[in-house]
Amino acid sequence: MEIKEILYSSIDKHSRYVVSDIAQGKSSEVIETIYEECKEQLDKLDDNKSEILGTFAEGLAHYLLTTALIPSQRKITFNDVYVDILIPDIKILGISPQDALIVSFPKTDDVPTIKNRLAEITKIQPIKENIWFVLENGVDIGIRTYTINNRGDFPFSNIINDIIGFLTNKKQSKLKLFRI
Repeated sequence: MEIKEILYSSIDKHSRYVVSDIAQGKSSEVIETIYEECKEQLDKLDDNKSEILGTFAEGLAHYLLTTALIPSQRKITFNDVYVDILIPDIKILGISPQDALIVSFPKTDDVPTIKNRLAEITKIQPIKENIWFVLENGVDIGIRTYTINNRGDFPFSNIINDIIGFLTNKKQSKLKLFRI
């Protein structure tokens, strides 16, 4: 089975509860449930573990952002810098970077590569508090780093609630349907 098939097999089992759970502030439980359900199958895949988990987490984040109707752009390039997820959009990043959030999934555990990725992103988002990385394990690189294994200060399971919190105080928050 491929990563996408593993992820969407689990999502299909839980899809009718996801929207109401997110609306009730329970996105962390949704993420934990789906991750735990998929973990064993993901561990069996023959590939780089950081790449597998990063791809899985990115796919799950894309799905949950869409389901929660959180304004975002995915897999885009801005000023020659590739961005995995930009919240809310390029326009806001260009005119008001304090109101824009970049979430990146480096898909590696190589610290120099991760730092290079951060250096690239800071070219378009000068506010480091608005750059979040999702990694297999925590790495101290001076920004918020979510861990897919859900250990440390920023477990990946909290990312959707944290994104909602980020948007709550921003100009574009009036577009939000779910306020948590």
